Amino acid sequence: MQDMRARSLSLLIFVPACAGDGDRPDPGTGWTTADSARVDAILAPLVATHEFMGAVAFVRNGTVIHAHGVGMADVAAGRPFTPDTPADGGSLAKTLTAAAVWTLVQERRIAIDTPVTAYVREYPHAATTVRQLISHTNGLPPLDEAFAPHFGPLEERTTDGLLAVVRRSMPQPRFVPGTRFEYSNLGFDVAALVVERVTGQPIASVFRERFFAPLGMDSAFARPGRLADFPGPRTLGHRWADTAWVVADVFDNEAFIGGSNVYFSALDLARWAGAHATGNALSPAVLALGHSRPVIDGRPSPITGLSWYCDEADERCQYSGAINAFHSFVHWDRARGEAVAMVSNSDIAPWTLITLQRDLVSALARHEPDGGPREEPAFVPVDARRREVIAGRYAAPDGDTIAVLEAGGADARRMHVRSMFVDFVVPRVEMHPI
Repeated sequence: MQDMRARSLSLLIFVPACAGDGDRPDPGTGWTTADSARVDAILAPLVATHEFMGAVAFVRNGTVIHAHGVGMADVAAGRPFTPDTPADGGSLAKTLTAAAVWTLVQERRIAIDTPVTAYVREYPHAATTVRQLISHTNGLPPLDEAFAPHFGPLEERTTDGLLAVVRRSMPQPRFVPGTRFEYSNLGFDVAALVVERVTGQPIASVFRERFFAPLGMDSAFARPGRLADFPGPRTLGHRWADTAWVVADVFDNEAFIGGSNVYFSALDLARWAGAHATGNALSPAVLALGHSRPVIDGRPSPITGLSWYCDEADERCQYSGAINAFHSFVHWDRARGEAVAMVSNSDIAPWTLITLQRDLVSALARHEPDGGPREEPAFVPVDARRREVIAGRYAAPDGDTIAVLEAGGADARRMHVRSMFVDFVVPRVEMHPI
């Protein structure tokens, strides 16, 4: 199930722009051959160490200024990964679902603060609103192994089926909706079901007609539940195992769409993000409705209503997705009218992924990266006096929960944590205990 998927903490450090030093600047975009070489130099060491297969794409003012694919979409078949190769986008589907909801709100077909039961009568929690579905404040259970016993091994897991399990096993939400942020995949799947009930169309058709076709996202599609029903050749996830790539794939029989399970190419995501950068992704009225952050227990949410992590000015925004060996990432800058997108079908260590994302944003701003991929952080000791202070669960601004636990036997006298947490995450991320 979805919450069994590999997830990592992704931090994005926004960097100021500076002038490039390459020749032959494009007269319309200012992009140079040296800028392209800078991007290729970011990817080259990761390709050499078998850490990255996939593609990146950069757009400025609606024009693709650089796109590059490396490695294989299917190693066994020898099929290369290009900028047009679609791969599982993970949670980036949420940005589409939120956009569809707010578009229908603007059209007065959905009332955002109306109970979900007004649109999905079988929804089990009568007080939960549509807004709470897409603000991660709904109290639904995570999509984890608790659902597995309720489905046969070959049975497709639809949103309707998942809701039936919730009705039987959890007649009350896990917390009062609206009072707590808890990242919710199922909430967005249900929101997509609301869109389907209101429009009378499958969510795949809504995405295609409202977003994919108008923006030229020609490779994007919502996946079928069964892997055997994929349209055309399928991109496989891979992991490097000592001397060869092995398959580390998505899950079969996932027929829930909304929180995940949409495939994008790097060019698709660059066009989606680039349209946000230029203000063309959605109408001004929809943007005005959805751009603000919901207030949760007196504090603004880390995510906007349209499901983007943004800076304080709401001008530079990003989102990422991950499932097993698939990773995706987009960043867009409204002030500069530019965006970068990455998709990958190779397993990447979290510390390497963080640096790659940051370096791609630096390259977009024509800024030199800070030294390539980081090595695996070492463990550092934490003495007994600090152990009780550090141990616990922390809420990060993006809604993730970070657990710091003591490891070792009963005679362990000191706690060890990854130095990435102590030296890299903590100084840069404001977190509070929960």
